[in-house]
Amino acid sequence: MTVANQLSNRTGVVIAVLAAATLAYGAQPDSVRLGDEALQKHALQKLVADLRAEQKLVGLAATVMADGEVVAAAADGERKLGSGVPVEVGDRWHLGSITKSITATMIARLVERGDLDWQSTVGQTLGEEGVHVDWRGVTLSQLLTHTAGAPANFSLAVRIQRPAEGRPTVDARRQAVLGVLVKPPLTPPGEAFRYSNVGFTIAGAMAEAATGESWEDLVRREVFEPLGLEHAGFGPPKSRAPEFLQPRGHVTRLGFKVAVADTADNTPIMGPAGTACMTLEELCRYGNEHLRGQRGEGKLFTAASYQRLHTPVLDNYGCGWVVTQRDGKVVSCWHNGSNTMWYAYLTFDLESNLVVAVAANDGDIPAAEKAAVRIAAAASDIVDVKKAGAGQAD
Repeated sequence: MTVANQLSNRTGVVIAVLAAATLAYGAQPDSVRLGDEALQKHALQKLVADLRAEQKLVGLAATVMADGEVVAAAADGERKLGSGVPVEVGDRWHLGSITKSITATMIARLVERGDLDWQSTVGQTLGEEGVHVDWRGVTLSQLLTHTAGAPANFSLAVRIQRPAEGRPTVDARRQAVLGVLVKPPLTPPGEAFRYSNVGFTIAGAMAEAATGESWEDLVRREVFEPLGLEHAGFGPPKSRAPEFLQPRGHVTRLGFKVAVADTADNTPIMGPAGTACMTLEELCRYGNEHLRGQRGEGKLFTAASYQRLHTPVLDNYGCGWVVTQRDGKVVSCWHNGSNTMWYAYLTFDLESNLVVAVAANDGDIPAAEKAAVRIAAAASDIVDVKKAGAGQAD
């Protein structure tokens, strides 16, 4: 099995778990072994609680979907450290770079409508004025598979900007993108994998240029609304004192966990790379749409488009998904994300028909990642426990 390790500063993603099927991860520690009677009774809740405590996370939540139905959901910890307000299974969570697959999904809708083509180029869509000649032929497909040669992140001058949603963000996004395109790509397009928030932002700007609509409005119309993701949005969920109706993100400073403001996030300019949020039940429904779409049963577009999104190009990466294949066939897809204040993880497995979503309101990425992979590993056993206990009282 291969392990990719592509952590960049504030990238919103950590490609640092097994690129092989995470549902086949190794044995659980004794504290959460699936043979325990208590775990058989409340399998996911115990697992989430144990892992949150073990990894010292502020809050941790998970949802498991099988055959399109939620079979287990659990949450443990606090919405804000020291508040005494518990996280709940219906809370909203910042998704970080899981947003990349959402951007690719929206663009697939535009491609099928004829607004864009997978081979649409930067020069054709954004114009050639001021754009380096080596960028002009870079395709939408290359941008969505991290093979365009784009830098990982924008300059600090861009990252500190906070334009308002709508035309201010559209204009600022275009200017930020054009500021990158004046210089040549860092590697020849199509020849190397370079994980890049900038690349997905360029793709988002191309969608805006092709339609005259903002990336945010396009995602709402093409992804959130058709899938009924009513609580989905952009940026961290709003969570004001004293009620703390939603979780707050947290960072570690001088060895102590500290809550951040409920507005703290990456710049909205790089929204196409990592600013979506939603509940974990909604995230599972989104993942299940991709699972079904791979089989030709999706509702957003044709099987060919889903399969294109799930086909790896370099380093097991498709369009916003890390892909596991066996004998040339897709077995599972996953992605994770963090804006350094939150963590989220989504995987779907075609063999077990499972979708697993995990999130933490904690920027301790290594700890949250360990918890997420263990939960994904245990998901099939949790489903078996739930099925075995069907019709019995707790």
